[in-house]
Amino acid sequence: MLDIKQLKASLKLYKDSLGSDRLKVKESARVPVQVGQIRVLFWMPEEYVLIFHIEDEGLVHAVPLTEWVSLTTCSIRIHIRHYTFAPLPFIVYLRKELLEQESYPIAIVRQETIEKVLKDVDMSPTWSAIKPIRDFLKLVWKRYEDITLSSLFYTHIQREKQEETTKGLVIQLLPYVIQKYTSQLQAYQRAAQTKALKGKNWFGVVEEGKVVIYLPAEYEGKKVRIKFFEDVIYEGPANTKVVLENLPDLPSHEYLEEDLHVEVLGD
Repeated sequence: MLDIKQLKASLKLYKDSLGSDRLKVKESARVPVQVGQIRVLFWMPEEYVLIFHIEDEGLVHAVPLTEWVSLTTCSIRIHIRHYTFAPLPFIVYLRKELLEQESYPIAIVRQETIEKVLKDVDMSPTWSAIKPIRDFLKLVWKRYEDITLSSLFYTHIQREKQEETTKGLVIQLLPYVIQKYTSQLQAYQRAAQTKALKGKNWFGVVEEGKVVIYLPAEYEGKKVRIKFFEDVIYEGPANTKVVLENLPDLPSHEYLEEDLHVEVLGD
């Protein structure tokens, strides 16, 4: 049984410790990023990440870990010496060079542990009816949000500069599908265009007339179903890069964050 008073007290302690300081590791002491590392980020307060994939362009996929184990929806616990961690129910993306500047490895775990953590993250809700937990998840995500989006932008630009960049999976939105959801789409008309999008299990970069979507690396080769609102627009082998073309002519495409769904069907 959860103790709401204790959860509120833990949340207050976390909030009270929040600061803007981000310390850097001196260059001579920096350690390269490797899959399986648990790294401590020297922020205020410290945060922890488990590295599970590193792309060739230096984009690191990681699961945030927390010592505030009662304030997450994930159930698995990781015991490292005098630490006990629990995952948070989302994935973050960070540049390798940033991690080497602002963090240090404190442990390395086996592939078996990584797989268990990823399964737990995938099965755990990102929202909670319990307010202290819900507020904690929002607070921690906010700490990673700007870094995650800027890391994706930088990597996206690097990829587009390379001649050998693959086109990825291209999906054309058909006019009748857009017309079908006109009333819902009109609700998203805003003055400013948001360039970065975050879905449940994808991140996107808005370009002129299209969105480039990046799926988790572990989706590669698996069968997926992609839905636009209630319409299936693709079903077949996954590609980590998906280009969605023929978007409706709107100033904002934030509707995709809630209404573009990617579901893994199997290998």
